[in-house]
Amino acid sequence: MGVTGARVRAVLGARTPGPVGRWPEGPGGDGLRAEYARRFGTEPEGLWHAPGRLALMGEHTAASGGAALFVALPWGVTVAVGTDPEGSTHIAAPSGPLSDRHPSTRAVARSVADARESGRLGADRGIRVLIGSDLPEHASLGHSAAVGAAVSLALADLTGADRPTGATVDEGVVLAARAGHAVRVNLASARTTVLPFDLAGAGMRLVVLETGQLPRRDPRPVRAAELARAQDVLGPLRAVQDLPGTLRRLQNPVLRHRVEYAVTEVHRLNAAVGLLRAGRAAETGPILSASHLSLRRFDLPLPAVELAVETAARAGARGARLSGWAGTAFALVAEERVAGLESEVRKAFLARGWPPPRVRAALPSEGARRGA
Repeated sequence: MGVTGARVRAVLGARTPGPVGRWPEGPGGDGLRAEYARRFGTEPEGLWHAPGRLALMGEHTAASGGAALFVALPWGVTVAVGTDPEGSTHIAAPSGPLSDRHPSTRAVARSVADARESGRLGADRGIRVLIGSDLPEHASLGHSAAVGAAVSLALADLTGADRPTGATVDEGVVLAARAGHAVRVNLASARTTVLPFDLAGAGMRLVVLETGQLPRRDPRPVRAAELARAQDVLGPLRAVQDLPGTLRRLQNPVLRHRVEYAVTEVHRLNAAVGLLRAGRAAETGPILSASHLSLRRFDLPLPAVELAVETAARAGARGARLSGWAGTAFALVAEERVAGLESEVRKAFLARGWPPPRVRAALPSEGARRGA
């Protein structure tokens, strides 16, 4: 499933993802408003913004009914939205209309279907959506979730409904997020808990490292099937108490590795949550690094992510980890070390002949909201 050896350079050079579309900067989103008016011949009824989200840990345990910890990012998706008098749905980026198969189109369709099913949007009402973004689509930073959350919030505002909860777990996270906080989400029930994560007060930053490397194919269906096979033998993994004894019941070494990761990640996440509740966000670094090391039992991450994480650790990061399923890593870093870490990562990638990652420092940010 990974990309190794000679293929790494080709993939890094050829498959760096980008956002759906940018828009000219302007106060109050003037550029996006102007493009909407040019494209649809009328002003939008408003702008709505939803951030990207960074998975801190636990996101790979969805198939075993685990929990995950996320934060919202300072960058994301802004949508200009208006109703369509003919009942149609039109979706575009500044670069042009989006196809029916585009992930952003599917995210909008889910939000519209959810609004219709709940009675918030009548069958005779359609919408026009223009999507602007400074968030890459394929970096496991929640681009589609941001689109869906922004449109869901727009539909709630335009129809006078209560604030939505999101059509997917990721959308629920984006809607629940708050500045200076993390969101713990139960991946089975989608229940969210907002926890203090005051990195600014601790003089820390999350440094996001987007390498652009992608697996040859999406590993999620295979991992979900492996965990399902293990649970057919063992029962629910969230109920495991005796891990060594449980692992001895599995003949397949691959399944043992998958179960070891899924069970131990629950304990790591609980430890991290305990530190956040105690206001000790800066002390979560070793837990994040342990989670990354354990992901090797899940046959992750990709070579570029390993290089980014190892270099960040040598450059003084408190902790570093893969985020999601593709080529993005992050590091928990003291503010004064951010520039040095970026320089070391850049040098390490250039020494391998690989394009350096995109590096951006972040603090836990606000969730989805209406724009100006």
